[in-house]
Amino acid sequence: MLEFEHLIEINDPKAPHIPFMSRTQLWEGLVFRAKHPGHFTPNLQCRIAQMTEDGFIRVLGFGEHSLLDRVVLLDEQEIHTRPAEEKPILFAESITRIEEPVPGHLFVRFLYRRDSGNGAGGINVDEYLKQAYLENDRNAISLLRRFAAEGLPGANSWLQ
Repeated sequence: MLEFEHLIEINDPKAPHIPFMSRTQLWEGLVFRAKHPGHFTPNLQCRIAQMTEDGFIRVLGFGEHSLLDRVVLLDEQEIHTRPAEEKPILFAESITRIEEPVPGHLFVRFLYRRDSGNGAGGINVDEYLKQAYLENDRNAISLLRRFAAEGLPGANSWLQ
């Protein structure tokens, strides 16, 4: 089982050159990412299959393969994604959590648990996956900062 977590600082009081994001802007951006992951990960297809009381069920498509995910939203706090199927082909779970140790100083903690990609042959696929998660999350936060700063089309309707 691969278990990995990392933290990205959003607002750094000592780095005023980094655009400030409010907790609401950050939350809306993270929800947008959960609903539209293809904007952040090339070649990933996503369709919302069902809205639920606390989130939604989505179908993620990877070429010929697809996974069914349940996404639970804890308002402006946490997004928890896990398989919606009883016996998934691949177990993969993630938590995206907003942390605010002091008012306005935001961080996002990303936690991942998934079936190990390591197999025979001595190739450490899990280390590659960790680096891919880290790079993907950094790129996503960078894009969300740009959305918030520039007010790109649709930025005000991320939650739709």
